[in-house]
Amino acid sequence: MDSLDPAHVESLQQFVTITSWPENDIEGAIQMLSVCQWNVELAITRFYDEGPLRPNPHEPARTPTPPPVVAPRIASPTPRTLAPRPSSFLASIITSVVFFPLSVVSKVAHSAYYLFTMLFPFLPRLTGVYPANLGAARSERRSVNPRDTAARFIRDFEEEVGSSGESRLSFFEGGYTQALDLAKKELRFLVVLLQSDEHDDTTKFNKEVLCAPEVVQYFQEHQILVWAGNVRESEAYQVSNALSCTKYPFLAIIAYTPATASHPSAMSIHARLQGFMSPPALIANLNTVITRHGPVLDRIRNERNEQQQAREIRAQQDSAYEASLAADRERERARAERERAEQERIAEQERVEREKLEAEQRIAQYKLWRASQLKQTMLEFTDQQPSTTEKVARISIRLPSGDRVVTRFLAESQTVEDIYAFVDCYDILHPKPSSSAASTSARSLASSGSSTSLSSMATSTAAATNSKPENYTHRYKFNLVSPMPRFLVPVDADKLIKDEKSLFPNGNLIVEEEVEEEEESVGA
Repeated sequence: MDSLDPAHVESLQQFVTITSWPENDIEGAIQMLSVCQWNVELAITRFYDEGPLRPNPHEPARTPTPPPVVAPRIASPTPRTLAPRPSSFLASIITSVVFFPLSVVSKVAHSAYYLFTMLFPFLPRLTGVYPANLGAARSERRSVNPRDTAARFIRDFEEEVGSSGESRLSFFEGGYTQALDLAKKELRFLVVLLQSDEHDDTTKFNKEVLCAPEVVQYFQEHQILVWAGNVRESEAYQVSNALSCTKYPFLAIIAYTPATASHPSAMSIHARLQGFMSPPALIANLNTVITRHGPVLDRIRNERNEQQQAREIRAQQDSAYEASLAADRERERARAERERAEQERIAEQERVEREKLEAEQRIAQYKLWRASQLKQTMLEFTDQQPSTTEKVARISIRLPSGDRVVTRFLAESQTVEDIYAFVDCYDILHPKPSSSAASTSARSLASSGSSTSLSSMATSTAAATNSKPENYTHRYKFNLVSPMPRFLVPVDADKLIKDEKSLFPNGNLIVEEEVEEEEESVGA
């Protein structure tokens, strides 16, 4: 336990506290954490699922499966933090004097090594250190946008091999981290290609291998994602250090590895290919990796497709459920609208019927009042005989049924409107229980087509009141016409009968009903 670093000691204490691991068996806890790559959560899950590790003496010891090599990610460049200057002038002078010789020696050493590599090209191959790597931070090409760097590499590659389009590999136009994310998202194999201008096999490898038709076809058939870079660029230089690249050209085959009991999921390096190789050798190495790990990606891809289909089915079900709810709400709204419209129609019908009933009651009240006045003034209903000086008009009225009624009016005291009132109130002045033709014609004139219930309504209204309705103007729904010559006698409450030549001393009138409302209803 003394050989553990502080991070492992903290993980061990956390694991022992949560699992209540016995203190006399700390080595077992260390073994459990070691198998789980010191992942506390994974170790706790395995402990509760499988219990503590105990070797079986009857079985040979099994060598644990080594975890996959995780493909490193390149952190985004951060601004450099300058060291604070000494506060005193004397301290700054001392610092300059001390570090100036070191700076001069460093520059001279770099220049000398660069000169030796120019004179002896085999020297970098022996040491594994190239001038471009040493000077990458001070390269003429500073760190730029990864997309611009990728576009520059593609342009230089096309100029070098003299081909473009489908005759060469299709490189990913973006950064290394973006290529990792895309390969993980689409479950594709990623080939990281690193090159160095100082290496003699770079041009040959590009022309003879990367542009070989069989290689291009193999990459296209298996949809392999290719990210390439030159180590003279900042990003490619960092990737080469992270991937422990020692020889160029360098290819790393990276693919997604699912989580297991011993390690979490990650983008893992499945093969490293260094140095020049022929197209068949490259295809054989790629085929070995794809054959070994391709089924795993296919299984994960199928699982993702099933999950996506399940999500789409759930989305469709949710959409159908929402559509059903919307349809139910629409039907409920339409039903409520119909009920409201029906209630409004019933209320309107009741209002019309109520107004119609009130109008009929006012008409009946008016006729009762008018009939009572006629009974007091007409000779037909009084026992008095007219004097020799009084002028009496004898008028014959032919009803619509063809029956003729002859009556007398006081020509000097009664008006033309009294004749209209007599015809309008005939059913009240001459009530007849039998259904004679004269009674039927009188009722049709009185109510303009209303039923015999008007008489009973009038009687009941008369029992309640015998006065003229307030704010009511009566309208007669018929006309009185003198036949020869034909002359319409208008309703006039101020014109005496004696002043109308067609009525005094004798008159002959025909009742003609108005048909305007009937014509309008037929036209509608």
